[in-house]
Amino acid sequence: MLPLLGKLLSPPVFEDADKTDRALLLSIVLWGLVFMPLPHALYTLLATPEAAPRVMLQVGVAETASFLLLYVLRRGHVRSASLLQVVALWLFFTFVAGTGHGSSGPSYLLGYPLVIAIAGVLLGGRGALVVTVASLATGVVMVQNVRSGSQALPGPLDPLASWVLSLAFFPMSAVLQYLGARTVRKALETARASEERYRLISRVSSDYTFSTELDAAGNMKLNWVAGAFEAMTGYGYDEYVAAGAWRAHLHPDDAEQDAQDLQALHARRKIVSEVRTYKKGGEMRWVRVYAHPVWDEAANRLSGICGAVQDVTQRKQVEAEREAAITELKHKNAELEQFTYTVSHDLKSPLVTVGGFLGHLERHALAGDKPKAAEDAGRIRQAVTKMQALLEDLLELSRIGRIVHPSQDVSFGDVARDAVELVRGRLEPRGVLVEIQEGLPAVHGDRGRLVEVVQNLVDNAAKFMGSAEPRVEIGSRGHGAAGEALLFVRDNGVGIAPEFHERVFGLFNKLDPHTEGTGIGLALVRRIVEAHGGRIWVESRLGEGAAFCFTLPMAPTGPADR
Repeated sequence: MLPLLGKLLSPPVFEDADKTDRALLLSIVLWGLVFMPLPHALYTLLATPEAAPRVMLQVGVAETASFLLLYVLRRGHVRSASLLQVVALWLFFTFVAGTGHGSSGPSYLLGYPLVIAIAGVLLGGRGALVVTVASLATGVVMVQNVRSGSQALPGPLDPLASWVLSLAFFPMSAVLQYLGARTVRKALETARASEERYRLISRVSSDYTFSTELDAAGNMKLNWVAGAFEAMTGYGYDEYVAAGAWRAHLHPDDAEQDAQDLQALHARRKIVSEVRTYKKGGEMRWVRVYAHPVWDEAANRLSGICGAVQDVTQRKQVEAEREAAITELKHKNAELEQFTYTVSHDLKSPLVTVGGFLGHLERHALAGDKPKAAEDAGRIRQAVTKMQALLEDLLELSRIGRIVHPSQDVSFGDVARDAVELVRGRLEPRGVLVEIQEGLPAVHGDRGRLVEVVQNLVDNAAKFMGSAEPRVEIGSRGHGAAGEALLFVRDNGVGIAPEFHERVFGLFNKLDPHTEGTGIGLALVRRIVEAHGGRIWVESRLGEGAAFCFTLPMAPTGPADR
């Protein structure tokens, strides 16, 4: 019953805000006129039953007119209903005054000012002016009727004196109503302009404001949002609330931070916090939340939260890129320090050897000791060869990440077979069996560099074989968390102790100084893998072999190994 009554009493709403405002005013006036005659009709029935027929007729006409105008209003004819309302009300008071006390009765002295006021509200200043002139003119007619004896119910006041009083009272009512209406209109125009500016700012802003209520049990309810809410969340207000609102879209790792923020609000402290949330569709965004507590002084508790949410994803991305650049710079500086050490130590050692044996060579040559001279020349040749290998490896390392060959989709099985063929000369003399897993995925990258990765890993495995049946396996473990290919090169050799797992990738780090090579191979492998956006690590225990695992981007399209 109550919802039906509320729907009946509520004014119609239109797209035009001014039309909606006028409809609201007219609806209030009409419902007021519906209920206003009822007390008078009841009093007449109880106090003066003899006048009841006349009063009930008047009330019936008035009520019928009001309900008809409410129907016209509901149909959207606001201007027509307003004009008909003013005319009908004016005619009603004119009829009552004409059949009653004329210009000296309450219908004239009180009813006409009411009509003037309503005309000003609904029709504006011109409407009020027209009704004022018509009322004064009608008053003149009523005065003449009294003087001629045709007025049936003369009033207690002199009709002419009453009309003269209305001559000042009616225009003043119209003027006051006009001034009041103009003030209200200006206030409405200012409010609408402010609202329009706010809406414009909201549309171009990347922020939104919010208000949340909290009940005594601490349950939160989002009751208001404004600004770029839909653009930032992907939801409309009702859809967002139905989907669980703020907490349902918060990143799980930031739930503890959000709980701490809520504790601060319960302690009447405002907070500024940065957390991650999910948009509709699952896109993760960073937001900065400015929240202020709304305090219920009577209950001494937090009753609400108001604040704003700002999208800071782009700034976070810039910060992450900056941190990555700083980390990379630190890594490069560490490599530069290692390179400086290598130049001052590893390259100096062959030069010292060359210098020393040149002296021996000169002395043995002058003494005619050809065997010793040949031995000295061989030592010099070994030192020069070692220095040449170091220089070539350094040059190769400097090229990784700077010289970019066109990337392509390639079967990793083909990459593995090419790499094994390149180190066949080391594998066969040592009896190393290489197994290449079938069905290896297609990857996307620089084919030549990828062959270098596998070649270095297989060659490294062949150096550290301790088993009677040496074996190397090249395979895949499926996909990583981001969809990348997860690959490995595993051997059954001597293995690597856990404390050296990271060190083996360092520049010129050789766990066994007596093994051949410069100690740059695994550093090259890591740099190539990272240049492709992947990562590499080792899984091994001493005496249990080693598995070098790495990730590479999957080929969007391309052949897998068959």
